[in-house]
Amino acid sequence: MLDIIIKNIGTLVTAEGSSPLYGKNQGKVKVYNNISIGIKDSFIEYIGESPNEKARKTINANGALVTSGLVDCHTHFVYGGSREDEMYDIVTGHMGYSDIIKAGYGILSTVKDTREQTENALYKKSIPILDSMIKYGTTTVEGKSGYGLTVKDEIKILNVMKKLNENHKIDIVSTFMGGHVVPNEYKNDRNGYVNLICNEMIPKIAELGLAEFCDVFCENCGLDMEESHKILDTAQKHNLKLKIHSDQLETSGGSYLAARFNAVSAEHLIMADDRCIDVIKKHGVIAVLLPNASFYLGMPYAKLDIWWKKVYLLL
Repeated sequence: MLDIIIKNIGTLVTAEGSSPLYGKNQGKVKVYNNISIGIKDSFIEYIGESPNEKARKTINANGALVTSGLVDCHTHFVYGGSREDEMYDIVTGHMGYSDIIKAGYGILSTVKDTREQTENALYKKSIPILDSMIKYGTTTVEGKSGYGLTVKDEIKILNVMKKLNENHKIDIVSTFMGGHVVPNEYKNDRNGYVNLICNEMIPKIAELGLAEFCDVFCENCGLDMEESHKILDTAQKHNLKLKIHSDQLETSGGSYLAARFNAVSAEHLIMADDRCIDVIKKHGVIAVLLPNASFYLGMPYAKLDIWWKKVYLLL
């Protein structure tokens, strides 16, 4: 007996590729019309006409479109406060994103608000965000920390993600991002903050098993190349997989760090030049482009025409 039959599917759209990265026909889709799906032990048993056999559960799609769940591989959905008041400066061009961060607002504003929130408050605030994601077809989401920037608050954020992953229908993959920006209390001791990440945050988070990945914001308003290198090196030694926010506001060199560490992904990449693209391609790093971030920040878009031809790409 099947576990689930989804019948009366008007159109089924599914990927043909056999590998998550470079499989044959990756990026191509196959379209079926007037079809059913049989599921057993969490695997698709067949795609075809409905069999005569029974299932524990039957879902009538009533002619609707059925497709694979979406994976959102770059989010910061656990946070306190709101930054809507900064949109005026961005829309009018009065201040750019980097200027806002350097002025102590932006990310640092959210850090202040997030630190003031309890774990329970952050948990409750995150639920409608995830509800909205799943409503629009996202079934797996990567969530980054990075709005705590203390040992206690980074763990608080990651604990929220862990509990949500246990209790919410959506699947959550957690990323530690203590290397987001340097907090105000360390603005005159950047090395002290990097040491805090490497000597306390990463070992503790790895010990608790709260994150699968480590990410770092390698930009002139975030962490520089040397600081980012030290954080990624420490994370790798603690068996965390690596990601990097790279080349969003400038050609920061983050793409080269991604290649140096064979990172899983480099993300944003608005200002990545041809050499960045080539080195990412050579080392098999996944390029993650975020056009919506460009839109609401009033920034240029990544060179999609070039990326699309050269590198495995996620949007």
